[in-house]
Amino acid sequence: MTTTVFDTHTAEEFRAATERAAVYPDDAGILLLTGEDARDLLNRLSTNLIDPDAPAGEVAVTVLTSDRGRIVDLVHVIHCGDHQVMLTSPDQQQNVTDFLDKYTIMEDLEVEDITDKTSMLRLTGPDAADLMAGVSDDGILVVDPPTDPDDPERPPTRYLLADDPDDAARIMADLVAAGAVSINAETAEALRIAQARPAYGSEMSDTYNPLEAGLIGAIDFHKGCYIGQEVIARLDTYHKVQKYLVSLDFDADQSQAGALPGSRLVDDEGAAMGLVTSATVVPGADGAHVIGLGYVRTAAVQVGGALRVSAEDGDGEVGITARITAQPLLFGAEKPGPGQ
Repeated sequence: MTTTVFDTHTAEEFRAATERAAVYPDDAGILLLTGEDARDLLNRLSTNLIDPDAPAGEVAVTVLTSDRGRIVDLVHVIHCGDHQVMLTSPDQQQNVTDFLDKYTIMEDLEVEDITDKTSMLRLTGPDAADLMAGVSDDGILVVDPPTDPDDPERPPTRYLLADDPDDAARIMADLVAAGAVSINAETAEALRIAQARPAYGSEMSDTYNPLEAGLIGAIDFHKGCYIGQEVIARLDTYHKVQKYLVSLDFDADQSQAGALPGSRLVDDEGAAMGLVTSATVVPGADGAHVIGLGYVRTAAVQVGGALRVSAEDGDGEVGITARITAQPLLFGAEKPGPGQ
């Protein structure tokens, strides 16, 4: 569970990132997958279609789930022809490697952790595509991850991977010279929360399933079986999802943001309705305000609805109201049917 408190410099970075473009180092785990069975095995293990016959360059976002349908990790699979590059959540590359090893029996698959050998940058913001068009990407693997097809106005994001740190440093300098702002880790975390991107350890873990986390767009309901498929299909078919990830706006002072993650959300009668998982302070037209992410019981998920914040141990309210501003669906509301 995370929180970010803004100073003036961070607020300026945030505005530049949301109004123009930002570039910053990304600490995702990076795995190199080789072997003839890599894509076929990934297709049989994860929620989304990983087409073995897809052309090189395709990027698939998918979820690895346990046999109980809980999240192991959200990963991006980049088809590089004779090998695959997999992006994991930060510090989750060993967890993902262990998961793949567990289910690799006779298949031809080798997994190598290349996180420390690879430099990765994230470029995001309304001007990101224009800035990238004017920068040489020699020595850089440019990855355009899938986004919500129902939200074409969402600022594009690109991942830039380099084997040579000098190439990463060069392209970062070129992007800054072209107009992108280099942001720090605090601003990057605030941007994540504002963009409603779930993070492992906060909104993703073996406590949650992909439907709860708003990752239905990374699930192909028309493909064959995968680990956890029966549980996820049953939850969807019978509408048994108990809670959903939501975006929140708090009527809290900036100094209170740090205490919000882990706090409970209750209704007017004091009944438990959810949990705050992340919080940050962002600049607005009327000054800084506190936003966050959290999980709320299905019956209470209503955009515009308000809940009260209770102490983390449930011992009394803290005088803060949390208003639900959105139910984020990072990759869209539903996968298309066959042939679409």
